[in-house]
Amino acid sequence: MLKCQFHVHTSGDPVDHIPYSPQDLIKRAQQLNYDVIAITCHNKVVFTKALQNYAREHNLILISGIELEIDKKHILVINIDPDIEDVKTFKQLRAYKVAHPDCLIIAPHPFFPGKNCLKEKLIDNIDIFDAIENSFCYTTTKNYNKKALTIAKNHNKPIVATSDSHFLKNLDLGYTMVDSKKDIHSIIKAVKQNKITIVHSPVGYLKIFKTILVGGLSTLLFKKIFKA
Repeated sequence: MLKCQFHVHTSGDPVDHIPYSPQDLIKRAQQLNYDVIAITCHNKVVFTKALQNYAREHNLILISGIELEIDKKHILVINIDPDIEDVKTFKQLRAYKVAHPDCLIIAPHPFFPGKNCLKEKLIDNIDIFDAIENSFCYTTTKNYNKKALTIAKNHNKPIVATSDSHFLKNLDLGYTMVDSKKDIHSIIKAVKQNKITIVHSPVGYLKIFKTILVGGLSTLLFKKIFKA
């Protein structure tokens, strides 16, 4: 089983201020015994061959990724080319998937209250998605992942756990164990075939609050998401 992280941000993200570099992330991932990591900055591919080689030196596979915005909704796309940055519509994403069948398209935090969450757009475009995210951002009393889990079950979609990390100390909040050989093609195929186990647990309100603030969002949104 390979320990995989499919949703994490680093410096170079054009939307969020992230205090650590891709190299810092790779070193921390090695310390936490990750095998695979994908950097998914907003609307920008930060993956380079130099970073891929740096990851290899740390016994990691680095997969290219992005947190794309379509209709103001966030979508994770893993194992991509730089031309993914030109994709602006669901129609274009469908065409991209046909041209890049080895990519992995994940619906992140789809039913959380934020405006950038897919909500009904996920159901309307369910054919595009290969997997649905179980977000780290839940507590013992408030969990917006529940509807995502139901949708995944109804449409036979795998659930992947991620950390959506904006702090290195949060990198292990959620991750996915993949039953695969250690190469990108095999990893993507195994996720699509649901040969995975997810690892996650509820977190405290303070940790969620800090993450929301780093994302440049307001205390008002925090209250909206986690009101009693």
